[in-house]
Amino acid sequence: MSNRFLLFLVLLAALLAASGCSRRPQPEQKPSILLITIDTLRADRLGAYGDARARTPVLDGLARAGAVFERAYTPVPITLPAHASMMTGLLPPAHGVRGNGGFALAAGVRTLAEVLQASGRKTAAFIGGFPLVARFGLSRGFDFYDDSMSKAPGVNFDFAERRAREVVESARAWMSAHEGPAFVWVHLFDPHAPYDPPAEYRTDDPYRDEIAAVDVAIGALLEAWDARPGPSVVVVTSDHGEAFGEHGEWSHSLFIYDTTLRVPLIVRGKGFLKGKRVGVAVGLTDIAATLVEAAGPDTEALPGVSLSEALGPRARDRVLYAETLAPRFDFGWSDLRSVREGGFKWIRAPRPELYALGDDALEATNRATLDRSRARALDEALSKLLSATGETTTRRAHDAEGDARLRSLGYIQGPGGRGSGDDPKDKVEVARRIAEASGPFAGWADAIATYRSLIALDRANPLLNLRLADALLRSGEAAESLPFFARVVKSEPITADPYVGYATALAQLNRLGEARRVLDEAVTSGLRTGQVSYNLGEIARVEGRVDDARREYEAALSDPGTAARARARLLEIR
Repeated sequence: MSNRFLLFLVLLAALLAASGCSRRPQPEQKPSILLITIDTLRADRLGAYGDARARTPVLDGLARAGAVFERAYTPVPITLPAHASMMTGLLPPAHGVRGNGGFALAAGVRTLAEVLQASGRKTAAFIGGFPLVARFGLSRGFDFYDDSMSKAPGVNFDFAERRAREVVESARAWMSAHEGPAFVWVHLFDPHAPYDPPAEYRTDDPYRDEIAAVDVAIGALLEAWDARPGPSVVVVTSDHGEAFGEHGEWSHSLFIYDTTLRVPLIVRGKGFLKGKRVGVAVGLTDIAATLVEAAGPDTEALPGVSLSEALGPRARDRVLYAETLAPRFDFGWSDLRSVREGGFKWIRAPRPELYALGDDALEATNRATLDRSRARALDEALSKLLSATGETTTRRAHDAEGDARLRSLGYIQGPGGRGSGDDPKDKVEVARRIAEASGPFAGWADAIATYRSLIALDRANPLLNLRLADALLRSGEAAESLPFFARVVKSEPITADPYVGYATALAQLNRLGEARRVLDEAVTSGLRTGQVSYNLGEIARVEGRVDDARREYEAALSDPGTAARARARLLEIR
C-alpha cells in the first residue's frame, strides 16, 4: 500500500471522526429574557388590540410574531405594587407593597431578577419613572440598575421621569457591552400623566402621542436586542391602564374597573406561537412563573402560573383578585377589593358592586341587589382568597430626599390616616379636581388657594390638609398651617411627613416643647425617620441638652437625606 494511499485513509478517518462529533447534541444555550413594561398603557390603545387610530407598528409587529393575551389584568392599578407582583408572582396582600412611596418590597421576598441572576444570567434594569427607583426594593438581583432621572423645576407635584428614548439609549449601551445570556428589564414611563410627547409626535391626542413615541423607542430597543446571538424571550406589558372619564375617573388608582385593570400582554419566544390570540383571563402575577419556565429547568421556581397553561385547548379562566388601597391611603376614603370568577366581577365597597362581564363589559349595570346569592358567594370567595393569601403591608424606611420627591399628584401619594371613609364612587368630583391640581403653580400662593378650595369639598381628607399645611409653611405662614397639620396628625397617618411639618411650624413659632412632643409622638407611632431624629436633635441642641442632641444626630446618620447635616452638627457639639 503506497504512502499516498495511507495518508488518504488517515485524512478520511479524521474527516469522518470530525463529522461524527458535529452530530453530537450540543447543550442548548440559555435564552436571554427581555421584559418591557410601559407604564399606564391601556390595551385598547394599541393597533394589535383593535385601535384604528394607534401609531404602534413596532408593538403590532411584535404581536404578530408572538402570542397576544386579550384579557390580561393587573392586580392593582398603581405602579410600584403592580411591578412588585410582576417581579414576585405574588398578589399585593402577600408581598406587602400596597401603594407608591410609602412602601417597599421586603428583603425576604424572592424576586425574578434574583432567580435569573442565580441561574447565571447577567441582569440589568433601566427605569423611566420615580415610583420604581432602587429604594423601593425592586433593584435586588440586578447587576446594574439605572434609575437616574430628574424632576421638573418649579412648584408642581409631578413624578421625576425621563423619556423612553433616553431609557432605551442606556439599555442599548449596556447590551452592546455585555454578551451572553441576560435578563433585561426596561420600564418606560411616558404614557403616565402629565402627557408631554416630543414635538415630532404631537397631534390633538397627547396620550396616543406618548404611546407613539414609546413605540419608536421600542423599535430601537428590539433592533439591538435581536442583534444579540442566541435564543430569547420578549414580554411586553403594562402595570395598569388609564381612565378618561369612565365611571367618573380620570387617571388611575381610584377604582378597580377594567378601564384601569386591563393591560396589554404580548409574549414572543419559544412555545408562544406567532399570531396566537389567547382569550382566557390571565394576570400579571403569571409573568414571573412564565419567565422562570422559559429560563430552563435548572431555574428556581417562583409563585404563580405560567402563561403557557393558557395556550392549551383546555385552558379556563382562573379566579383573579384586584385591589386599590389608594382611596384610603391618599384620601381617607374606603379601599376597594375585587374578585373575578365565572364571568362575574364582585367589588367589595361601602356600596358593593356586581357585574356580569360577558353581557356588560363596560361595567355599567350593578347587579349587587339583583343577584344577591351570587353576590354572597363571590364575597365569600374573596374572603377565602384573602385569608389564604395573607395580609401584609411593608412600609419603606423613609428618607428626607425621597419624601420630598414623593410629594406628587399622579397617584397622589397621601399620608394615610383616617378620613371620611366614604365610598370613592361618592367622591369622583373631588378626585377629579385633585388630579387636575398637579401644577405647575405660579407659586405657593397659587397652590394655597387651590387647596383651600379643595378642602371645602372634603374637610377630613388627609392629603388635602397636608398639602395645604405644607404650602402654608413653605410660604412663611407657619401659624396658619397649624390647624391643618394638627388635623392630619390626629388622623393617625402612616408617614412621618405630617409630624415633621407640624413640629417645624411649631418650632418656627418658638413653641419648642410642643414641637418635641409632636416628634415624640411620631417615634411612638413607629415613624422615626432621619428627619424626625435630626429635628429632635435640633430642638435638644437649642434647649442645651447636648447628650440628647448627640444621640438624635447619631440616629440621623443612617438616613442619606440627613446624614451630612447630622455629621456637621456632631462636629459642632463635640
